[in-house]
Amino acid sequence: MPTDLEVALRHAIDLLQRPFWTHGEFWIFLALGAGSLIASIKAFGEARQAKRAATLAGRTVKLQTVAIELNEVSHKLDELDMGIQFNEARDLLSEASKRVRRAVSPFAEDVDLSAPIAAVLNALKAAQASLKAVRPTDPGKEQEGLNLIYYAIEDNFATINDGIADLLGLFEKQTFDFGDEHAGAGKPRTPELS
Repeated sequence: MPTDLEVALRHAIDLLQRPFWTHGEFWIFLALGAGSLIASIKAFGEARQAKRAATLAGRTVKLQTVAIELNEVSHKLDELDMGIQFNEARDLLSEASKRVRRAVSPFAEDVDLSAPIAAVLNALKAAQASLKAVRPTDPGKEQEGLNLIYYAIEDNFATINDGIADLLGLFEKQTFDFGDEHAGAGKPRTPELS
């Protein structure tokens, strides 16, 4: 009469001699493993889409923040006074230059924005050169040239404002989602996320 140990060993040997795919447990674990793999791949894809959406949302918020900043600069430049003194013009131009440069620098390499940004920066340089050309040598005689400062810089300030308006339009365009596959021209250029 065989002992319990012998029966258990024979049963184990019998199980080991049959191919593993004939066992029901194999198919259950295979199905569970395949299901887990599919769920993992799907979760990875969804996480990638979520990351891309978050990146685009962050860019949209940044574009809107920059648009607000540029609107403020444009508004200040619009209020240029005919009787502006050199030091006031210098301070206004300095403030506008700093704010515009800081606001647009993150987008300087953007394919759609680099040329308009360069145009605004060139207009700022031209305004600085125009202002430098009318720098008074004697601050006491600054009043003699009636509206000299204004006429020296008003065209440059208008060019800066035109460039800012172009940028604002492009920023607005990039924040729109037209909902079709051809809207890519209005969407921001973002690097492929991995």
